[in-house]
Amino acid sequence: MLGTAAIDLAWVADGKLDASLTLQNKPWDMAAGALLVQESGGRVVDRDGTDYSSSSAATIATTPALSAELLTLLAQAEDRPVPIR
Repeated sequence: MLGTAAIDLAWVADGKLDASLTLQNKPWDMAAGALLVQESGGRVVDRDGTDYSSSSAATIATTPALSAELLTLLAQAEDRPVPIR
């Protein structure tokens, strides 16, 4: 994170970043940046791979080439067993 979701998403749209991953968000923090990414040809999805909407629980913005790989890595991380203390 660079400090704000708006910068993260704008930089994905501009090509300065390959991806931005925000696992908890509010629609008012993401809507404008998500639109920038979409209009620039990037992909914006929720953690389950469905298209981003105002009701999305997460915002994953990527270049089209990285979308599937990042979603796969996230799914693997979430399926990981919790270590026993």
